[in-house]
Amino acid sequence: MKEHSALYQWFWFRPVFRRLRPRLMTMIIALVLPVSLVCLTLSAVSIYKSREAVNGMSQNAFSFYLDQVALRQELGDIDVMTDFPAGLAPSLTLLHWNATQPDARVDNGSSVYVSKDGERAFLILPDGTWRDEERSFASLKQERNSFLWEKDGEPFRVLVVFPYDFSLRNIPVWFWIALGIALLTILVSPVLFGRLKKDILEPMETMHDAISAFQGDRSYRIPQAPLAVSDDFRRLFDHFNVMAAEVQQGYEKDVKLLESEMDNLRLQVNPHMLLNSYNMIYALAESKNYTTIQDYTLCLADYFRYVLRKGQQMVTVRQELEFVENFIRIQRIRFPDRFSYVYQAKEDCLSALIPPLLIENFVENAIKYALNPKEPIEVVVSVHREENEDGKDTLHIAIMDTGSGIRPEVLEKLQKKEPYIDEAGQKHIGIYNCLRRVELFYGDEGDIHFSSAVGGGTQVYLIIPFSLSADLSTGREARA
Repeated sequence: MKEHSALYQWFWFRPVFRRLRPRLMTMIIALVLPVSLVCLTLSAVSIYKSREAVNGMSQNAFSFYLDQVALRQELGDIDVMTDFPAGLAPSLTLLHWNATQPDARVDNGSSVYVSKDGERAFLILPDGTWRDEERSFASLKQERNSFLWEKDGEPFRVLVVFPYDFSLRNIPVWFWIALGIALLTILVSPVLFGRLKKDILEPMETMHDAISAFQGDRSYRIPQAPLAVSDDFRRLFDHFNVMAAEVQQGYEKDVKLLESEMDNLRLQVNPHMLLNSYNMIYALAESKNYTTIQDYTLCLADYFRYVLRKGQQMVTVRQELEFVENFIRIQRIRFPDRFSYVYQAKEDCLSALIPPLLIENFVENAIKYALNPKEPIEVVVSVHREENEDGKDTLHIAIMDTGSGIRPEVLEKLQKKEPYIDEAGQKHIGIYNCLRRVELFYGDEGDIHFSSAVGGGTQVYLIIPFSLSADLSTGREARA
């Protein structure tokens, strides 16, 4: 870790500055930098326009002065033809002075060239003397900052080449100040952005990563933030850790409640099945149907072994369907020729994990409440895999029967995901437990729909995330 001086530590990490630092950086980036860019643009445009204006004024002054020289030559004051360029040189010395301020007598650093044929050039010096120029007059005309004077009927040409900064000398000082401030701000902006990244963007990324990590591991907490992180995000990290601890505690309570409800379900089902089984075995014994008694007893053993086991919260679709098949064999002994059962499951769905008794509860309710004494009913279970709108695989389970349907008041309770209490005060929690388990295991990603009409059968549609993972004991995680 980089060591800083005591003065740096005292100033940079002072509480007041720590609070103001991210706000100051944000303000500079969001406000000052755009203003600086505007100032830079306006300054550049203004300097360019001012330079054009100065060039125009200078060239007009040059042209006016050279017109006077040409007039004097025509009147005979200057003998160019017999003495060139010596006769012309004294008249052109003033071109070395600032054309826009002739009284200032300040040399503008320009160079004056003359030529008769447009090829050979002579350089006129500020003291009125002259000398041959190595470059041709035609090549000198290619100079960017130059002014060419030539007139029909005149035997000479004049080229004034002035330095680049000549046109910038009359630009106001405050333009340069504004341009300097704008350039300085833009140059410093990467440093400011780096500071803003450390104060805001990186802590936000840490927060985003923490949320993603917490979704997979509820024990995850944000480590102690370094002192360089602003106080606002340090407090936010602390609040996140407190919230994460509360969510974890709440989820653990929900899991315990789920286990309690599962136990309640077992306590509700087991005595009911036991009593019916004892009566059925007694009836079969009276009729001396020993083969059926053996089959029935074996099915009961498998049934209670599956229901009463603990420590395994999730089962495969294959295990659940085998258990349903075993339950159906028991019911066929009790209610021969009263119903038929068909299931269809795709091969790739048989290894998917679901909560136990999820399908069996709805099949058991169909046989328990939907049987019609006049004609047999059909119970159908279908399991397939689909991709949802988000591109994630989901498991679709449908349990349908052609029985007597669900009464409207019961259907209303199921759609509201509330337990139904009948007129005798008995609480029916079998389906409610299924709803609660789907909610606790899958949250908003799991859904159950009911469709039924009196005398028109019942359809139950379950949609849950498709998972092949063996670790769903902590709830809505580790899903494929």
